[in-house]
Amino acid sequence: MDYTVVWSDAAKEFYRHIALYLLDAFGFGIADRFTDTINSKLRVLKTMPFIGRKLDTLRAVRKLPLQPYNMIYYAVAERQVIILIYT
Repeated sequence: MDYTVVWSDAAKEFYRHIALYLLDAFGFGIADRFTDTINSKLRVLKTMPFIGRKLDTLRAVRKLPLQPYNMIYYAVAERQVIILIYT
């Protein structure tokens, strides 16, 4: 059974700002590629939520590389993947 992905308000807002910036600065193609990349990672997290590496300082939080310099930070609780922040 797949896990449910839930976004924190902060992560949702940050994601929205990035997508709008990419759309405004680089056009639909780049913004669409960005959202496709995020959605692809979220599909992986739904089926394999423990794939991310645990943080040394906060053991309940995991990180999953999105792009070379970007990470998704999330926690897993009660069949949910909670997206905390995207950097």
